[in-house]
Amino acid sequence: MRSDFSSFLAGLSKKILSFLFPEYCLSCGRYLSEGGLLCPECERELPLNRNFCPLCARPYPEGAPPHPCGDCLSGRPFSRVLAPFLYEPPVSDWIKRFKFSEDFTLARALSRLLRRYLPPDLSFDLVVPVPLGRKRLFKRGFNQSALLARLAFGRLDEILVRTRETPPQSELSGAERRRNVRRAFSVRDEARVFARRVLLIDDVMTTGATVEECTRVLRAAGAREVTVAVLARA
Repeated sequence: MRSDFSSFLAGLSKKILSFLFPEYCLSCGRYLSEGGLLCPECERELPLNRNFCPLCARPYPEGAPPHPCGDCLSGRPFSRVLAPFLYEPPVSDWIKRFKFSEDFTLARALSRLLRRYLPPDLSFDLVVPVPLGRKRLFKRGFNQSALLARLAFGRLDEILVRTRETPPQSELSGAERRRNVRRAFSVRDEARVFARRVLLIDDVMTTGATVEECTRVLRAAGAREVTVAVLARA
């Protein structure tokens, strides 16, 4: 009897919350009577990263067999990259609105999408966001990677710091990106990292230069392994 009553209360609470805080489809704006993020039609159209390099999640053409890409043949410092989506509309549009237009309503939605599409058996000890430099943090007012990490996993281990300001990676070529972030990060508390499994969080991965440099620093501090999780892969 108690179980039935608890189920009734849970269902009633859900209906009340849905009435007070109705949710609409993130893509088409359709009202979702059962709550959620996307209507079934829009969810089917999400640009999922279905075929990719097993190490860095670089997208492959449809039908290509899974195999390490050219950049991964000589190995990478991270154990793998988890990137559930391609950096294509509408996901790319949502990320831009979140980062550059301060549309914080998207922060909760994107963090839920990230967590929902990551492997359910994912295990880690620390959740570490890619840090921003002081100037960019002051200008933007928030670190999108830290916000995603906090909302998606309910925790944040800010042990990685940026030691020098760098130009935005989006303005540089692949080789320039690697030079740009070289020796740009450090670990503030190596004892917390030693022998731990780190989940490194960022919003988008393009060449991988930033997360690769962050991973090198974490591994040098003694991290047992580093798994990278991003919303989208370009």
